[in-house]
Amino acid sequence: MQPSSVFMKEVMKIWRGPRKIGCPYLPNVVLLALILAANFGCKNNAETSPSKYNYIKPQYDQVGLNSSADTMTFALGESTYTDIKSFNLFVQNDTEYISFYDQRSQTINIYNFQSQQQVKKIKLKRTFSSAQLFKTTVFTRNFDSILVNNQATFYQLDSKGKINKTIAFLKNPPLSWAVFQSTSLPVFKGSQIYALVRPYVKERSLKALKEWRVLYRFDLQNEKANLIYNLPEIYQKYIYGFHFLDYNYCYNDHGNFVFSFPADSNIYETNLENYHIAYYGRSQFQNGPIQPASEQDISKSDDEYRNFLKKDSYGPIYFDPYMKRYLRVSRSGIRNTDLEAKNWRQQERLIIFDDGFKIIGESKVDDEILLNTIFFTRDGNIFARTRSNDEYALHFVRMKYEENIKLPLTKK
Repeated sequence: MQPSSVFMKEVMKIWRGPRKIGCPYLPNVVLLALILAANFGCKNNAETSPSKYNYIKPQYDQVGLNSSADTMTFALGESTYTDIKSFNLFVQNDTEYISFYDQRSQTINIYNFQSQQQVKKIKLKRTFSSAQLFKTTVFTRNFDSILVNNQATFYQLDSKGKINKTIAFLKNPPLSWAVFQSTSLPVFKGSQIYALVRPYVKERSLKALKEWRVLYRFDLQNEKANLIYNLPEIYQKYIYGFHFLDYNYCYNDHGNFVFSFPADSNIYETNLENYHIAYYGRSQFQNGPIQPASEQDISKSDDEYRNFLKKDSYGPIYFDPYMKRYLRVSRSGIRNTDLEAKNWRQQERLIIFDDGFKIIGESKVDDEILLNTIFFTRDGNIFARTRSNDEYALHFVRMKYEENIKLPLTKK
């Protein structure tokens, strides 16, 4: 990032002669270092440039996504539960594995994906105290690089639980905690790792929303962390409430992040530096603009949740690296009668985009499928968790595209 010409002129004035700060004089080199640090520190925390809007006319009936008869089942071992807070696939020595972090037992459970047999169990209680395992999520890159987050620190472990790297989270703003989850997998660029920030911002403060950053960047070489990329414009102008802050991203084959925000029908592609594009990503079932929250809507936590349920919103976005498509979860708000009867399940669908971010389909899937658990295998298959009420096993169903069909959808 280049400093401005005005700034550099001031730097040269300081460099060529003494400069008084208060009473004492500082050596020029010390003063120069202080100003350079301040300038680049401000640049690092500057707001992201506004996104350029790119409207592409949607076609909602070209492609669908439905479940197949193929399933994968991973039987849970003794003292292992279905309280899965994070999971991911990885490949090592040409073998595909799936790793689950069970919060209740505080264990990482790794299975051979094809055989569905467990091959390793790592008990994090042998490495961390119970207090250190609060708000823990895990990403297994391979058997010798396991990433762990809690409410204070990023760790890199090996398969024996030995800590190899430690990077503390920033204390300002408070509650800036990183999270690893299947809907926003960490991104690796050289010695740097990017991870989502939990949305623990003061959701009723526009000042806090403007200052909030949604990504952590961990530098393993220097063992430093910083926060980058702010919320989109509507979140800096209006208040929607806590549940509308559950943002997510995917990472595409162009080396860009693609963000989805619950209250924003647009999706955002960015390289985090000088490329920021907003694309039309609205569901055909969205019932008018998503309105900001009133004081009454968010006066109590129960009211805030009911406000969220009544309105349309958007969930995770995924990149299919094999078909070069994007899948975005859309949700329809529920009716007041369902709200009063506590029928709180929102209708969810998947919006399908092509590689150029044109909408080419929107389809409803089986209600038993959890759309926040979609993942892609190395042979191009799509899976998502189903039958989540089974306490003894984790079940995943294979999903498949249906091309050039008219989908049986009814607008509300």
